[in-house]
Amino acid sequence: MIEHLYAFYRDLKQDGIIFCFSGPTSQSVVEGIGEALRHKMELEETSMTVSHRVFSIFVEQMQNVVNYSAEKAPGADDELRDLRNGMVVVGKRDESFYVISGNYIARDDAARLAATLDRLRGMDREELKAFYKEQRRREPEVGSKGAGLGLIETARKASQPLSYQVAEVDDRYSFLSINAVI
Repeated sequence: MIEHLYAFYRDLKQDGIIFCFSGPTSQSVVEGIGEALRHKMELEETSMTVSHRVFSIFVEQMQNVVNYSAEKAPGADDELRDLRNGMVVVGKRDESFYVISGNYIARDDAARLAATLDRLRGMDREELKAFYKEQRRREPEVGSKGAGLGLIETARKASQPLSYQVAEVDDRYSFLSINAVI
């Protein structure tokens, strides 16, 4: 691996990737990386509106990994030591930022998540706003930690419809990737 690290680094820079994280994720990791990302955007004099949207989407995507990744870090056998694996990439192409996340999900959840993402993709700004308000009043579904509000909020803050891919891994798992452009 070490012999390929420079090429990997160079490729990331060529693709406009500002930040790339892969591994066990926790709330403290989200906070630390979020602070570095915010500082980087300040140094580049990114507008406050864009900076806020990128940061918000980054946090939502990281929290999706923390809360819903089906891949637990080794030794994460109880609630207090629960670390989930996934990845998040933040980059800039042309004049747009993007935040891409990916993590394992239970294969049984793939169709439901794809349907939710398809529904969000078909909504305009006003429909997303109304749907967000409606979902806030509802009780979260079993196993959910927020009534899907994170995905809705991500769709609301993105400047384009979210894109996603679900890759079948095996008979138990799929890998969900979500791309938000700001």
